[in-house]
Amino acid sequence: MARKSKEVSRGPKKERKPYPSYQERIDAADVRIEKLNALIAERSELIDKTAKLLQERQDALAKNQAALKKVIEKRARLVINKDKAAAGVKVKLTPEQIAEKRRASLAKRREIKKAEKAKMETLMSALQSKGQTLDDLLETLTK
Repeated sequence: MARKSKEVSRGPKKERKPYPSYQERIDAADVRIEKLNALIAERSELIDKTAKLLQERQDALAKNQAALKKVIEKRARLVINKDKAAAGVKVKLTPEQIAEKRRASLAKRREIKKAEKAKMETLMSALQSKGQTLDDLLETLTK
């Protein structure tokens, strides 16, 4: 069997596009340069806006961290004070105990006054034995 060859009609033959001239390529490069410059300017603006937003967020983060630290320290102080309050629960004293405490503190103050009076008398006797007066001693001390 012999094969028949079919002829396929492809229509009119297309011509190739001519290679662009130097001037056309220069013009196309100029257009591309303008587009890229516009894109770069737009992206630079976006980067600046993003940097500003980032700085604001970093500042807010720093404030929040400082507030957190402050609250943690406050909580620690509160826990310490709570423990102190629990450990040192004051027992309410009876009127007799209050009176005894008052008498003891008054007796202690009387003892202190007696000791100071004895010191003062010792000082005065020492001054008299040397033949000086209290005024002379004050004068020498203020010089």
